[in-house]
Amino acid sequence: MTKFVLQLILLFSLMQMNSSWAQTYTSELQNDPNAPYLKDDSIIEPRTGKQTKIYQYGYNNRDHSLEENVKNIAIVYGLTWVFYPLIQPKVFKVQDGVNQYKNNFGKLVFDKDEPVWNFFVHPISGSQLFLLYRAEGYSRMSALGMATISSTLFEVTVEILTEPASVQDLYMTPILGTVLGLGIETLSMSLLNSGSTFGKIVAHAINPATLLPLYEGRTLIIPKFDQEDKGAMMKLEFTY
Repeated sequence: MTKFVLQLILLFSLMQMNSSWAQTYTSELQNDPNAPYLKDDSIIEPRTGKQTKIYQYGYNNRDHSLEENVKNIAIVYGLTWVFYPLIQPKVFKVQDGVNQYKNNFGKLVFDKDEPVWNFFVHPISGSQLFLLYRAEGYSRMSALGMATISSTLFEVTVEILTEPASVQDLYMTPILGTVLGLGIETLSMSLLNSGSTFGKIVAHAINPATLLPLYEGRTLIIPKFDQEDKGAMMKLEFTY
């Protein structure tokens, strides 16, 4: 499963600004021409011209229509047909591939893969599917369900191009993947909100779905420096 999922990679937290911080920052803006200032959705450093956007990362759980669910599953499923043959060149080397596909279709076996595949590689694949659906605004339980459907469709209709569907893969990929995904979710959100550039790089590396346009959990924090209205505005960025 990991052979293609990593290729597909494919608002929970709020932030409150302390009014005393805003007051201090406002004073700096008024008295120091070299102090950073707000322009549109970025903080500008006058001396260097550096622009910094202030984001808070999390997950925005929302309801999805049946049409959305079908569309999302169809997109992931379609991509598996594109990427699996590319990642597994042996698909093109199979003799009489049509008959092999027919023979494997509907067959369910207990595979004899090494434990590292069933307890490490497949859970990693499942975790990325789980995080992909989390990025699209699915709750944890809904993301588990969607990941289960996607991994099952792959297992019983795509991977049979080269081998029969595996009993272990059908449950280990989504179940263990979700457990691992929850850990990655917690760690990546902590790193993304840490303010550390290195932390953000690591977070995006382990949770690449946060880099995709479909990610719905990023909130833009815009400081407000008006003396009569100190605080912060929040701009939600998500798609339907």
